[in-house]
Amino acid sequence: MGSRPVLYSMPISHYCICADRSLAFKGANFDTVRVPYHDKTELIKATGQDYVPTLVWDGNPVMWYDIPDFLERTTPKPTLYPWNQRGLAATLENWGHQVLEERVWRYVVTKIPPVLQDDHERWVFEEMQTRARGPWHVLEMRREEFRQDMHKHLGMVESILDGREWILGEPSLADFGIYGGMSPLLTVGEKIPKEFPHLADWAKRIQALGR
Repeated sequence: MGSRPVLYSMPISHYCICADRSLAFKGANFDTVRVPYHDKTELIKATGQDYVPTLVWDGNPVMWYDIPDFLERTTPKPTLYPWNQRGLAATLENWGHQVLEERVWRYVVTKIPPVLQDDHERWVFEEMQTRARGPWHVLEMRREEFRQDMHKHLGMVESILDGREWILGEPSLADFGIYGGMSPLLTVGEKIPKEFPHLADWAKRIQALGR
């Protein structure tokens, strides 16, 4: 019997949230090891590299980009690609990561430090984000602009969910990627805006997976 799977994860990472929900959907029993933003020592020791999420399954690391198809091979049912729509599910997942997440992240980035574990991790996070995005006070000043842009993209998902419970009609990788892209908003303790009731109900269904 193989060892229990371990997901090396960072709660603020949209890819990690997508992997977590995909595992829950597949009914996998797994442990989660939190990887600090500023310290990948344990991750590197366990997997030989420094990216999250990384799934260790039967002692073998599965890289973040391979997790969906690995899970599909290992546990074909329930499928991440209903109606044989692998391409559509993967494309929508990618939109969640590459487009939606950036709109959400810009809005929440200055609110992330309080959810980190200690001052060292918070300092490194703010330093790295400032280098990438500019002065902290400017990001704070632009939050209303970022909020409006985020709402436009959340509204797109709200429209998709009008009259259906899941993005493709059944749970799929599209749901978990888009939920991952939205997840930083929830990580900082904000609620889904009341303008998006379908989105809020959909998020609850995803959160309930595996319980």
